[in-house]
Amino acid sequence: MKKIVIVDDHPMVREAVSQFLDADPEFKVVGHAGDGIEGLKMILFEDPDLVVLDLELPGIDGLSIIRRIRERNERIRILILSAKSPRVLAGHARVAGANGYFEKGRNIEELLTVVKLVLFGYDCFPTDVAHRGKEGGLSLLSSRELEVLQYLVRGENNKAIAEKLSLSDKTVSTYKIRIQAKLGVSSAAGLVEFAAKS
Repeated sequence: MKKIVIVDDHPMVREAVSQFLDADPEFKVVGHAGDGIEGLKMILFEDPDLVVLDLELPGIDGLSIIRRIRERNERIRILILSAKSPRVLAGHARVAGANGYFEKGRNIEELLTVVKLVLFGYDCFPTDVAHRGKEGGLSLLSSRELEVLQYLVRGENNKAIAEKLSLSDKTVSTYKIRIQAKLGVSSAAGLVEFAAKS
């Protein structure tokens, strides 16, 4: 089970994200904080697998928190959850050491997929922020393609994925072809290798 800490100054956002992620058996939200000082203390104490972090916080801002985490720990994955446009802040967050950027205006169902991908080892940033290469390829995938990819890299076959996502085998096969084209790999084995190298 992956441990998660949420740091956001809006109580409703903290509660909604916490309940949403806690509903997944793979995750356990071990704490949440409303300001940067409390959040940093909690992160260093809990040593979570993932920090879901707003950038605009009282006390210590999100970018400073990222840098302080990275001074002590390279293992912790950091996903930015912000209402600000990624064109403004995502690049700064990436340089500071964040692993992904998710806008608050997006469908919360997509958050689960992004959280899993970040925990799996991917960096998930918008296209105009991502550098060329693996992250750039990932940023071109739709939320459904990211979901299918998540199962493919775990070794699930088309039939199993189709059942889990309530799709036909043919639809999953189509998604797989699109994903391979966007990521520049030629086979399902290539997708697994892609994930292993991330």
